[in-house]
Amino acid sequence: MEEHMDVLIVGAGLSGIGAAAHLKRDCPDKTFVVLESRAAIGGTWDLFRYPGVRSDSDMFTLGYSFRPWTDAKAIAPGASIRDYIRSTVVEEGLGDHVRLQHRVIAASWASETAQWTVTVARTDEGEYRDGQSAHELITFTCSFLFVCSGYYRYDEGFTPVFPGAESFDGQLVHPQHWPADLEYAGKRVVIVGSGATAVTLVPAMAGTAGHVTMLQRSPSYIAPIPSVDRKADVFRKYLPRRLAYRLARVKNIGYSMFVYRLSRRRPEKMKSILRSAAVRLLPADFDVDTHLSPTYNPWDERLCMTPDADLYQAIKRGTADIVTDRIERITPSGIQLASGKTLDADVIVSATGLNILAIGGMSLDVDGSRITLADTLTYKGMMLDGVPNFAMTIGYTNASWTLKADLVARYIGRVLKYMDRHHNDVVTPRASPSVRSGHRVSLIDLQSGYVRRGVNSLPRQGEKTPWRLHQNYLSDFRLLRFGRVTDEVVFGRAGNRTAGGAPAAGEAATTTHGVPLGLAGTGVLDIHGTRIRYRVTGQGSPVLLLHGIGQSLEDWNDQHERLSADHTVFSLDLPGFGYSARSPGKASLAKLAAILPRFLDQVGVTEPLPVIGNSLGGAVAMTFAAANPGRVSALVLVDSAGFGTEVTIVLRLLAIRPVGAVLMRPSRKNAARTVDGIFYNKEFATDERIEHQLALSSRPAHARTLLDLVQELGTFRGIREPWRRHLLAKVGTLDIPVLIMWGDHDLVLPSAHLAAAAQALPAARTHLFQKSGHMPQIEHPDEFAAVVRDFLDQGVAWAAPTRHASR
Repeated sequence: MEEHMDVLIVGAGLSGIGAAAHLKRDCPDKTFVVLESRAAIGGTWDLFRYPGVRSDSDMFTLGYSFRPWTDAKAIAPGASIRDYIRSTVVEEGLGDHVRLQHRVIAASWASETAQWTVTVARTDEGEYRDGQSAHELITFTCSFLFVCSGYYRYDEGFTPVFPGAESFDGQLVHPQHWPADLEYAGKRVVIVGSGATAVTLVPAMAGTAGHVTMLQRSPSYIAPIPSVDRKADVFRKYLPRRLAYRLARVKNIGYSMFVYRLSRRRPEKMKSILRSAAVRLLPADFDVDTHLSPTYNPWDERLCMTPDADLYQAIKRGTADIVTDRIERITPSGIQLASGKTLDADVIVSATGLNILAIGGMSLDVDGSRITLADTLTYKGMMLDGVPNFAMTIGYTNASWTLKADLVARYIGRVLKYMDRHHNDVVTPRASPSVRSGHRVSLIDLQSGYVRRGVNSLPRQGEKTPWRLHQNYLSDFRLLRFGRVTDEVVFGRAGNRTAGGAPAAGEAATTTHGVPLGLAGTGVLDIHGTRIRYRVTGQGSPVLLLHGIGQSLEDWNDQHERLSADHTVFSLDLPGFGYSARSPGKASLAKLAAILPRFLDQVGVTEPLPVIGNSLGGAVAMTFAAANPGRVSALVLVDSAGFGTEVTIVLRLLAIRPVGAVLMRPSRKNAARTVDGIFYNKEFATDERIEHQLALSSRPAHARTLLDLVQELGTFRGIREPWRRHLLAKVGTLDIPVLIMWGDHDLVLPSAHLAAAAQALPAARTHLFQKSGHMPQIEHPDEFAAVVRDFLDQGVAWAAPTRHASR
């Protein structure tokens, strides 16, 4: 049973708990739930457990606006921040709203109901990874989807390829998954990296390890700051708690904005300030210009903080040092450097950064059209052009994350209240054509390595407000707290299609009810209440093309182009697949075939016609012919199901219900694996095809139909024998010509099935494509079209079967 909420919040970290608290305060009548994929509340501050983990912003601005930070340290340990988040859950009464071990994997918007349908995997304890088993898949619906999952992957950090790493005799660890039992007392530790994590780890480990070396390829800017805010302590001593907190917060916001503006406007001045501090605090013989003088300007990358100059103090004591060099390779005893020097190590820590992951890796579609984040524009830094009732939280990179998160949460409360007052169900940001076609910039205004690696997976910003924000808290405060909520958005009611974001790569730009219709001759028919997408091209005698399992009519694009010179070529998305709706009830081979005579009637084809089917489409074609022998004049079966037991392991695993549900989780990795397995020539596994496959797999109806068919026709052992035997017996009695074609390197249905097919249908003609996978109509389009034309031209005049292998 689906559970409905007014607002569904994704993520129970600092942002998600803050969003829930603000929502409860601002919109007390709204129902909401917070879904967290991990087994604990806290997000980043529960995930990271490495020594010394702490905030790199002061807690007077990293804390919530509604809940004062009361601990002594302004730069707080990770455990204190985690406790702060969890105590906020208790104080704000949010516990019953949080569901742990609930990973959101897909969300689909329907304008008809003005609701998101959200697919969620119940997970085991620990980090959720691609392919991980789920206890079950469950579904929520919500009126507004609010994603507060950060922007990086929790299941893995970024580790570059270190040649020779496998030979290292010590331990190689990443801070994101710190081993609780790691012993480093008295050992030689090398920390690879120069960012905030490395700057934190070095002094934290230096007191226990024998010696700690920070090995950096290039330096970062490091600023010594006090861990205790003395002025804030004075405020707290003499003023009421909330007033003291607000004053400290305002003071620190102003100071951080001043430092950032100085860095951007007078970078040489800021460089001088940072260098002077380093020279004053480090030993006289320390080479500041080599190890602490980056080639970029301050705040091109995030400024690192060293509370109470703890990094510099560790270097001064001789328990730590910095080496600026490149890794040549890892050796059994340590690291060989490009300079020829070596670093002996018992423990190597790869503090080399994060992997970007927007909106928690979930897939989004709007009325069936896949949303590719990299193609979208952000509205006010939180909503997306053309995506209704959706927001995400991306905090500041030049100030405390929570400052922005608070503004976003309060703004969403304003929007929801406005919609209630005006009886609206939908709000959709809508950029003008000039904004969409204008200059775009990165959502995250940093040049850090992790940002450069992942920038193509993030939404973009436009040239001006509200399609661009400027990392300025005061400007954003005015815009989001007091600016109009009606600027460049469209409000509407359920049933009015107001969405229409930029199409995903590989998708058609023209849509009707979320169905891509960009291909020439594409349309939609209502066949006994089932919406069917189809395509028709050319002139001449009709031919019908049927795609395979988990596919769509796009598989026949090349043959539409080639066969249309002589034929009227029809193709369609079979019910439940591609962009066609499911037929009522559970999908089956018989139901897929049953739609075909009704489809042909509606498009005006009443005479018998040749039917060409690939993979499952071949089995559908045979089922159609057996049930309607007067409507099929010839069969062309292309790498068709129905002739053998063997099938790819993936389809066998899908036949196991719990496993199948997990494997069908849409992800680009799974889509790439599917497309790669189809083709012998991997050049055909293009990004466009992968994105199209991902768009299909993200549609709940498509995934359900695929699982229904796999479980009807097969088991873990392979394709079931009874239905094949029964179907082939019927096809064998038909007095029509049959052509059976196969790719010699088919990994889905192996080419050995061709011999079985020839034995089952001895009057059939066969053709084997060399160097071809499961779809020879794509890999060898000209040869395929030539063979089909020859077969259709000869028709019933075909002589006894002969084997014809392509050269």
